[in-house]
Amino acid sequence: MHYDYIICGGGMAGLSLAYYLQNSKLADKRVLIIEPEDKNNNDRTWAMWEKTPNAFEHILYKSWNVVQLIDANGVAQTLDMGGYKYKLLRGIDFYAFVTTELKKHANISWLKGKVKHIHEEAQGASVETQNGELLQAEYVFDSTYRLDLSQKLNHNLLQHFKGYVIETEQPCFNAALPVMMNFNVAQKNDCRFMYLLPFDERRALIEYTLFSETLLTPEEYDAELKQYIEGQLKLTDYKIREEEFGVIPMSDVSTQEFPSAHVVRIGTAGGYTNPATGYTFQNTQRRLKKLVENLERTGSPRAEEGWFQKRFLFYASVLLNVLEQKRHSAADFFASLYRKNPPARVFSFLDGDTNLWEEIKLMNTVPKAKFIAAVGAVLLRKLKARFIYQPRP
Repeated sequence: MHYDYIICGGGMAGLSLAYYLQNSKLADKRVLIIEPEDKNNNDRTWAMWEKTPNAFEHILYKSWNVVQLIDANGVAQTLDMGGYKYKLLRGIDFYAFVTTELKKHANISWLKGKVKHIHEEAQGASVETQNGELLQAEYVFDSTYRLDLSQKLNHNLLQHFKGYVIETEQPCFNAALPVMMNFNVAQKNDCRFMYLLPFDERRALIEYTLFSETLLTPEEYDAELKQYIEGQLKLTDYKIREEEFGVIPMSDVSTQEFPSAHVVRIGTAGGYTNPATGYTFQNTQRRLKKLVENLERTGSPRAEEGWFQKRFLFYASVLLNVLEQKRHSAADFFASLYRKNPPARVFSFLDGDTNLWEEIKLMNTVPKAKFIAAVGAVLLRKLKARFIYQPRP
């Protein structure tokens, strides 16, 4: 079977790409989406800050004009968003909307299965599935590739989290004020915080999030969540309506968005995840829209970033080094960063939208000696990596 485009992986990145293709001048292209699972449950929640509406604005579950950050001592600061909105999109709403839209079009095909191999060929690329199907396309877009996190010269942390959607008998949440980070939990020499997004006065998503090198046992996540809900929030009469668990790589491992002429990696596989925060959704949308624009204009998806824009990857490596080497309390760093800077500047910096002068002003508010040490360590690692490792195709 031959298609114009094959999309390996029908998660957020793959479905977003198919949606943008179908809403472009390329809407007549034959597209195949390969995905092993039915996307019919709320397996994840995406939160993001944005100044402008996005393509999925109409299916947002909630949005807020302010957020709160609580430091390790329990001191709360309400952050002026400076024109940004904090937005919440549920996985189930995204999957249902995009899948329904795509299934209206005969040029979109679906295959339930797992990808075994992707091969570059003379006039395109081919995909071999575990069931033995051999499929060909002009371009293959792959979100299933797993990053190699074994290289010790990279910073390889994990952002891992477990969340409950809880419902209480009595009103107890401020529906207008989400808590983006609450560091008033035992840090245990890691970066650990609670995350509370109120849906209304009786329902909220509460998530326990860690930046560390190893996962906890399921019982440890549950214990911390229940201690927070019953100890800090003083809730005893509540029901757990949903649970979610996730692991996001926070790594500065070298990624190849374009490993060959007709294969393109998208999502985390293509380096779309912010290494220092784990945020993926917004950057994925931005990169995929640019990719589709290039396909429309030139017939090629290539959209290489300029060298100067890649400075944000270096900034991320420095922060990862501070976290990995435990040079400074993560709880103190994040609370101080938002206290000493306009929050909008921090949001813009984390999105890679600041200019050099704004970045200098922001860097002037961090613990200088510890971050300078991290800069030196990152440069040394990158120098060693250049001589030891080569990117894997």
